[in-house]
Amino acid sequence: MKPYEKFLKIAQEKGYFEKHETVLIALSGGLDSMTLFNWLYRAKETLDIRLSVAHVNHKQRDASDNEEKALRAKMLELKIPFYTASFTGTFSEEKARHFRYDFFETIMEENSITALVTAHHKNDLTENFLIRQIRGSRLRYLTGMEEVQDFGDSRQKLELIRPLLSFEKSEFNASDYFEDASNAGNDFLRNRVRNTYLPAFEKENPRFEENLTSLTDEIKRAMAIVTYSGRAFAAASKIDLIEFSREIDDLQYFILQEYIAKFPELEVSKAQFDELLHIIKRDGQYFHAISSDYNFVKDRYYFYIEERSKATEFETSLTPFATGDFAEITLPEHGQIVIRKREAGDRITVNGIDKKLRRYFIDQKISLKKRGNPLIVVENQIYGVLDVIDTDLSKSLKHDKMGRTLYYREKR
Repeated sequence: MKPYEKFLKIAQEKGYFEKHETVLIALSGGLDSMTLFNWLYRAKETLDIRLSVAHVNHKQRDASDNEEKALRAKMLELKIPFYTASFTGTFSEEKARHFRYDFFETIMEENSITALVTAHHKNDLTENFLIRQIRGSRLRYLTGMEEVQDFGDSRQKLELIRPLLSFEKSEFNASDYFEDASNAGNDFLRNRVRNTYLPAFEKENPRFEENLTSLTDEIKRAMAIVTYSGRAFAAASKIDLIEFSREIDDLQYFILQEYIAKFPELEVSKAQFDELLHIIKRDGQYFHAISSDYNFVKDRYYFYIEERSKATEFETSLTPFATGDFAEITLPEHGQIVIRKREAGDRITVNGIDKKLRRYFIDQKISLKKRGNPLIVVENQIYGVLDVIDTDLSKSLKHDKMGRTLYYREKR
C-alpha cells in the first residue's frame, strides 16, 4: 500500500477528523510537515475538512525569511489561510516549543479552529524517549505521544492530532520542502540524539529503535494499569491516610506521584519525594513548606498540598486615597471597568509582545501568590494586573495623558 493510501485508511478508520470541520496544520516547511500538508490537502474532500496553516519563523537561519515567503505564496495560490509569527527573545528548544504552541492555540481560538495537526512520526517517539531518559524523567513521562489528546486551556474543546505516528520518516514523499542545514549540527540535544546516539545504538543492534518503540508501548500499558488501580484517589484534593495505607507500597509511590502532578508549577526533587513518602508512612502530624509557594500537610486523617498564602486583597478607587501609599493604572476615558480574576485564554501585551498571561507569569517567575491578583479589564482588554504589571495599553494612555486613572492599594 502506498504511503498516502495508508494515511487515508488510518485517518478514516480511527476517525481522527470526525468531530472537526476545520484543522490547523503546524507547517515548518520540512519534509515531515510538507508531506502531512500534501496528504491532508489531497484528502480534504474525502475527510470533509477545511485546512488552515500556521508557520513559526524562528529567525535562526538566513534562509528563514525566504522560506516563510515561499510558504505564504504557496498557500495564497492554493487559497489556504496562512498564519505566521516570528520568534522573539533568547532562543532555546524549550522556549521555541512554548512559543509555537501558544501561537497555535491563539490562532485556533481566534478563528474557531478545533484541531491542531502535527507531523510527529514514529522516529520522533524514539528520539523523545531518549531525550527524556537523558534528562532523568520519571516513568510516567516515558509513555510516548498520544495520537489524539486535548489541547490548550481554552474554553473551546480543542484537540491535538498526530496522524503520522505509525509512519517512518522514510515513507514521507514530499518533493517540495526545505532542508534545515542546522539539523546536521550537534548544538542541540535532539540533534545529538538523532545524529550521534541513535546511530551508535543501532550499530550495536539494528533493531534498537524497534525495541525502544515496543518498550514505550509496554510502559504505556503498565502506567494505564497504575492509573486504573489508583483511580479512587484521582479526584481527591486530600488523600485519606487509611485508604492510602491499604494500598501496596509500589502503588502508594505512584499515587503520590500522580497527586503531586496536580500542581504543575511545583518542582519536587527525588530526595524530597522520598522524604514525603516516608513522612506519610510514619506516625505523627506534619506541616512544612516544600517550596516558596506550597506547604505539605499531614494531619490525623489526610495528607495534602496547599498554597502557602492566598491572593492579596486590594482597595480600588477612581480618586486618590486620602492617606497611605497607592499605585495607579491608566484606563480609557470610556468603557466599563471590570475587576476580575484570571480566566483561561487571557492575554496581555508587554513591551510590544502579545502573549498568554499564564506564559507571562511563568516567564517572569511571578509568585503563585501574585498570580491570583485581580485583573483590570475594559472592553475585554486587559490593562493591568494589580501589583504585577501595567500592560502596553495602560502605559500608552499614561504617556499620552489620556483617560481615567484607577488608584489601588493593598487592603489593610
